[in-house]
Amino acid sequence: MKLLIPATSFSLFRISSLIVYPLLVILLALTLSGCVSKEPVVISVVEPVPAPISHDEELKNEIARLEKIIAEKDELIKNQQIRQQSQAHVLRETNKEATRAQVKLHRLATKPSTASAIAEVEAGLEHLKQMKISSFDQILQIQAQRLLETATLFYSKDQYAAAMNHVAQANNFISLILDQNRKKVSHIDHFLLEFHIPVRLRISKNANLRKEPNAHAQVLSTLKKDTILVANANQGPWLRIQTDKLQGWVLHTMVEREESRNP
Repeated sequence: MKLLIPATSFSLFRISSLIVYPLLVILLALTLSGCVSKEPVVISVVEPVPAPISHDEELKNEIARLEKIIAEKDELIKNQQIRQQSQAHVLRETNKEATRAQVKLHRLATKPSTASAIAEVEAGLEHLKQMKISSFDQILQIQAQRLLETATLFYSKDQYAAAMNHVAQANNFISLILDQNRKKVSHIDHFLLEFHIPVRLRISKNANLRKEPNAHAQVLSTLKKDTILVANANQGPWLRIQTDKLQGWVLHTMVEREESRNP
């Protein structure tokens, strides 16, 4: 019995071993095959969904963007205007400097010639004083004398250009007085002389006020004898005169100086 019991135990152990080992192998094989064939677990990352922007917020953002653009444009315009003003200032100063230089040069260049021209006008007026001239020529002589006085005043202030301008006008009046052809109405080669100072005249006899310095021009009105008027220009034998309402032309033979009339 003692021998039988151990033999039996050993047999059971072998049987157990023969059963357990294959089971372990099968379990191990199943485990390994499960690890190999098992699909990887995909971990999904859920991103946060942005909160929806309202329509008012979009408008505010667009307005802010546009305001920024406008501000940038305004700054560009402002800078451009500053540059333009600076350039204009430089240009004005340059022109002023050039003008001053030209005036100075003109003064230096014309002082002797202006003095000579004034002396010639003075000599011409002295010559007229020795001549017997008509009442109309006396009007022109007065104009020449006034122009000479103004030219002398400008010369004393070193304004030679202005002085030469008045001297030239005075010479025109003197030449007109000495020109005998102007007394002929048919003579048409005349130029207009504006009077430096208007002269008060009186109509010596009824005269036609014409639209142009021409004997065939339209008659604007008939001026009665002793009508007082003002002459402001001359063209040949014609005087441009101004009445209370009209301006036109009359022949110089129809007028006389107001102060020359005997009381």
